[in-house]
Amino acid sequence: MRSSHRILIWLALLTASLGVAVGQTSGNAEDPVLAADAAWLKVYAAKDLDKSVAFCDDEGSMLVPGSPIATGKAAIAKAIASDFANSDLVWHPNKSGVARSGELGYTSGTYEMRLKSAPGKTILDKGKYLTVWKKEADGSWKVLFDMFNSDLPPS
Repeated sequence: MRSSHRILIWLALLTASLGVAVGQTSGNAEDPVLAADAAWLKVYAAKDLDKSVAFCDDEGSMLVPGSPIATGKAAIAKAIASDFANSDLVWHPNKSGVARSGELGYTSGTYEMRLKSAPGKTILDKGKYLTVWKKEADGSWKVLFDMFNSDLPPS
């Protein structure tokens, strides 16, 4: 009897642990942040300035290498417009998280940028990025801070 009792306890514990694991993988707190990141990439890749800026918080900032911090939607719009005019950008999130409070989240990953340089040359830049997201009162996620830097040595 003791052997069958142990087996039943072991099966109960295994079933309970599988239930916890399934519960942890479905409905992750990060899912809405990743969805916002993907939606932002879609409008960014389409070079839609108004929709791209709309993903940013009113107090948001972009920290672009070689430039002063762009804070507020007007400054961010200038930074993004410059990017649209001079490059094509794609990013790939590979990490995300949400603070226990649920008010802040992040996405990070890699990017590839094709920069237009002098006389028709294109330069390929690859690097990493970090975006901090803020949850708005309506439940949407907006960019609070966005920064990136190259993996390539300075030219």
